Amino acid sequence: MFRCRHPRFCPNPDCPNHDPATARGNRWYIRYGSFYTQTRGRIHRFSCSHCGTTCSTQTFSIHYWTRISVNLRTLDDRLNSCSGYRQIGRALSLSYAVLKNRYERLARNYLNVTATAYTDFALPEDIAFDGFESFVGSQFVPDNFNIAVGTSSRVPYVCSLTLFRRHGRMTEKQKEKRKQLDRIWKLPRRSFIESCKNAFRDIISLYLNRPRLTPFTIYTDQKKEYQTALKELPEAKHLIKLKVLVHHQTSSRAARTRRNPLFPVNYFDREIRKNSAAHVRETVRFDREVNMSAARMAIMIGYHTFRKPFTIDGHSHTEDLLTHGDVAGLTGRRAVRQAYQELYTHRHVWTHVPVKPKWMEDIWLKKGVNPPVVERKEGMRIKNQPGNGWTANHLLV
Repeated sequence: MFRCRHPRFCPNPDCPNHDPATARGNRWYIRYGSFYTQTRGRIHRFSCSHCGTTCSTQTFSIHYWTRISVNLRTLDDRLNSCSGYRQIGRALSLSYAVLKNRYERLARNYLNVTATAYTDFALPEDIAFDGFESFVGSQFVPDNFNIAVGTSSRVPYVCSLTLFRRHGRMTEKQKEKRKQLDRIWKLPRRSFIESCKNAFRDIISLYLNRPRLTPFTIYTDQKKEYQTALKELPEAKHLIKLKVLVHHQTSSRAARTRRNPLFPVNYFDREIRKNSAAHVRETVRFDREVNMSAARMAIMIGYHTFRKPFTIDGHSHTEDLLTHGDVAGLTGRRAVRQAYQELYTHRHVWTHVPVKPKWMEDIWLKKGVNPPVVERKEGMRIKNQPGNGWTANHLLV
């Protein structure tokens, strides 16, 4: 249950009191009355003495601008137990619009916990890097999640999303439909390579927090795009020249056993297939739009890192077992523990996120662009496709 006796900061981004450290050191607000709601009772209001912006106790709640209260921990558990939106909605009597809204909020809070844990975090292990391929909307739009997983802790440190053009075997009708899609939608050149470069840059930024440059290895398969991305990335070129960064490649056809250097990322791929309804083989619960697909993956990464036990010994109670984040050393700081305690209660804003990797920015600010939906008969673009609706900017600050 969210409890807020006084506001932490001014919600106006242009106000000096928007900075929590500044707001913490002075009495920047005055009481500004109250109002009553049927959902949450009496709500107190406040006014900033510097800029005059008003806010209430609900402004800092994850349930801000909502009319019904939903248990977000229950939603989190159900989503990571391979339930689809329709199944969850039927069980909890919630509409798709409500579920989508709450999962977007939950994804941002998981990103906030992750970013807090990454502050001054020195990456203590090597990385296994590979892509997880699925699709969004239809199989004519494959998507690829570039995922970097720690070799010892199996923590997914980075996850970026790239769309592809359909490839592989197709019937004549399928080839014709792809041509129709190609006429109105073309992917940017080298989008996959640029996505890999951004992912490698985010990984190296964590590695550079080490007190000294110790040997570091990135394990990938033999995709040429990985080689190109590392060769073009200035940070990687410099570390390779210093002989501290090694790029080790393994055939994707090698047996996926524990001896395989790519086992950590293969293990996480299996967890995605097993626990996420959107990526089960031959599923009908696939993602319909890009930003929700990325948000759902952010929730799964956060759940896997901060909630899922590293190993399960068969007992029914797993609360005291170490998580993947504990093994990696991500949860030792007080700020991380506080952010985790506020996972289902508080509202966090982008301006206060301590570390802003590119992959988090794309998910939080919903920068993904949805491919057009094409009518089979007419071969025309459908205007009202999922994900192109209005988004309240105050929720993305």
